[in-house]
Amino acid sequence: MLNFSVYFQEAVVEDPNENYRLRKCTMYYYLEDDTIHILETRIPNSGIPQGIFLKRHLVPKPDGIESYTWKDLNVGMDIDFYGRVFHVHDC
Repeated sequence: MLNFSVYFQEAVVEDPNENYRLRKCTMYYYLEDDTIHILETRIPNSGIPQGIFLKRHLVPKPDGIESYTWKDLNVGMDIDFYGRVFHVHDC
């Protein structure tokens, strides 16, 4: 299993003092079957739904033809999962 630290940017419309927030997640890549699982660390009393962000399954690339493999994951890159862009910042 490969373990990546990722984050995504979320727009905030209900607060005039905050335009966006970064949400930190952990992405797990399972080498045995090329599946991906993303969890967001739960922060008590944050008021934001957290936990499992992406259940473990084969994630198709935006072109819809192929699925992501370990060769597609590199530190410093942005990766698109179902229209949400995650930035990989640690492995």
